[in-house]
Amino acid sequence: MRKFLLYILFLILFSPHINGQSFYGGIIAGTTISQVDGDNYGGYHKISPLGGFYVRNTFNDKWGASLGLEYKRKGSKEVQKNQYHVITRVYNLSLDYIELPFMINYKIKSVGIPGLFKYDFPNDLFIELGLSYSYLLYSREEINGSVDPNAKVFRKYEIADHLGLYYRLNPHWLVYWRFSYTFLFLPIREHPGGQVYLLNRGQYNHNMSFSLKYEF
Repeated sequence: MRKFLLYILFLILFSPHINGQSFYGGIIAGTTISQVDGDNYGGYHKISPLGGFYVRNTFNDKWGASLGLEYKRKGSKEVQKNQYHVITRVYNLSLDYIELPFMINYKIKSVGIPGLFKYDFPNDLFIELGLSYSYLLYSREEINGSVDPNAKVFRKYEIADHLGLYYRLNPHWLVYWRFSYTFLFLPIREHPGGQVYLLNRGQYNHNMSFSLKYEF
């Protein structure tokens, strides 16, 4: 997988400018809201920073691809209170990754229903799909501020699926949203008892990112 991603990066950066291809580079900064499916805590309660850079290649006036290198913190958080609103339990899981997302993007020029209406976007709107390889730099799982010594170890890498949208505000600035989910057959770790329920094979990162891109 690492060799494959390096090969894709090489193609994007160094392939010749033919067939109307254009190449761009940029930086990205924002925030991620996340949860972990399978940990018995629900809701996007974990809010963390996101940052990195990317290269983008347009193949024609509609299709393109990008490859990024991002720091991304995932995990989950739960604060429980009793009937008197006194905190009784705090669960906090932090998973710090270096993520390499490879995305295929498509430019949407307009939306509408034939014969009823049509709206042309004044600036570029892109939808994208892709995969990423992430390496786990650091993990910490705490209950009431103490590390659980009996917790199962997390997988050192993650493969994730992505769906994204981004809209160009001007020639340099774009707003960006991305939904990400761990690939179903490679959970970030097993359930505590090692149970498997059909496609539910363990715990999965489940997150959304909101960010700004500055493109050169």
